[in-house]
Amino acid sequence: MRAAASTMPRPATPGYFASHWRSLDYFNLYRLTLALALVFTGLVFSDSTLFRPGASEQFRGISYAYLIIAALFVLGIRARWPGFQIQLTTHITADIICVILLMGTSELLAAGLGMLLVISIASGGLVGSGRLSLLYAAMASIAVLLQHGFGILGGSQRLEGFFQIGLLCAGYFAIGWLAHALTQRALHSETLAQQQADELALLNRINALAIENSPDGLLAVRGDGVVRHASPRALALLGARAPLKPGITSLQDCSPELARLVQQLRPGTMLTLNTPAAQLRVRCIPLATPDNSRVLVLEDQSQAGQAAQRLKLAALGRLTANIAHEIRNPLSAISHAAQLLHEDTQAPAQAKLTAIIENNARRLDRLVEEVLTLNRRDRLNPVSFDAAMLAALIDELRQTEEIPAEAVIVSMPDTLHFQFDSDHLRQILWNLLRNAWRYSRKQAGSIRISAKTLGDNVQLEIADDGPGVAEEHHGKLFEPFFTTDAQGTGLGLFLARELAEANHAALAYVPATGGACFRLSLRRSE
Repeated sequence: MRAAASTMPRPATPGYFASHWRSLDYFNLYRLTLALALVFTGLVFSDSTLFRPGASEQFRGISYAYLIIAALFVLGIRARWPGFQIQLTTHITADIICVILLMGTSELLAAGLGMLLVISIASGGLVGSGRLSLLYAAMASIAVLLQHGFGILGGSQRLEGFFQIGLLCAGYFAIGWLAHALTQRALHSETLAQQQADELALLNRINALAIENSPDGLLAVRGDGVVRHASPRALALLGARAPLKPGITSLQDCSPELARLVQQLRPGTMLTLNTPAAQLRVRCIPLATPDNSRVLVLEDQSQAGQAAQRLKLAALGRLTANIAHEIRNPLSAISHAAQLLHEDTQAPAQAKLTAIIENNARRLDRLVEEVLTLNRRDRLNPVSFDAAMLAALIDELRQTEEIPAEAVIVSMPDTLHFQFDSDHLRQILWNLLRNAWRYSRKQAGSIRISAKTLGDNVQLEIADDGPGVAEEHHGKLFEPFFTTDAQGTGLGLFLARELAEANHAALAYVPATGGACFRLSLRRSE
């Protein structure tokens, strides 16, 4: 219990800081030293003519009392009780009383002892932040005047000494006013410095947040190649796995290729760097420091391309949505007229022409519907799916596409659970199932649909036994209006991926031998 109590912090006093108490402690250390010096003086010169007859014992007694009082003040400072201002006023009052009593024991020491109060007044003003410094000067002046007045009445002082006492009192007030002015100026400077420190700390926090959340990586490197700072994003883009120690780790240890490029990089120029994590564009910004430090900005080219792609797709979506609305009405009229024409004619040639019109009208209608679905992808209504519901949805889509039951093999665990927008999942699976059947051999087991749970994720795969996708087309599969089928719209896979991302899922093509395979990755639910 004693050890725990000794480690507890000292109680704080409102309006005062630890520096005030430390200054008061130093002030009391001066008081202890002065008291010891006075005790030593009383012991050494006890038999000399320095004191009035019979006053040497009185001098020693007052000195001992002054030493004991100073020692007791140490306990109050350590306990910080009572309050700071009360303790400081008590210290100054004790100095004035003891010095005045000592001045009455010796006419030779009176002037010198009176000067000791100058130190007490100045220290009280400085330690107390300028508070009550003029009051301390007034207390000391009144005490000195009273002591001299009683000395005149007792016959030990002369009336002419009032001039010297007046000069001493004027010095007290001058010192008190000067301590007050200097302390106020120091407090103003301290307040201003604290405000600037707070603003600098806030600016540092803002800069740290901006660096941590920046899509670009930032590296501060000295002229000798030692890394001074590296943002987490920079380490991720460089694929650095070893821990980095700022000021110790060299750029060569983080990324040898980047260290080589930095030697060629000049301010205002850009170079390209390929890392296992990304393709980067590197810019150099000099800091104009004595150690030739510079900041390397690592920009992820893939993110820039994705941002441009998103802008392009957003503009394309708005344009196609407007066009789709304008096309739908005349398209409906064309389809209706073709149906009427088909009913009114019996000629084979005309029937063939009306069939062509109807087929292309349905194709355009499907294109319009896909465009409108794409623009409604953010309207989510997630529902819970289990293995039975997913199997029923797959069977419904199979019947819609007139796919034989033996052509589709479905395997999934009974514990399967996830959440997804039902319309979106229907559109995704319909696109993938239709494509799989179109390019498969159309035999028993040509389409394989499997689902499995990996940790918190669910992976749903749809594979076929067709020729697969040519390697040069892998990067274009999910681009809008890209298709290898003359009858396709080129929006099926693009729409499926957009709907998947709207549901916080991911749709990807998985290269495989003996056909094509698409994987839908989503979060598992309880």
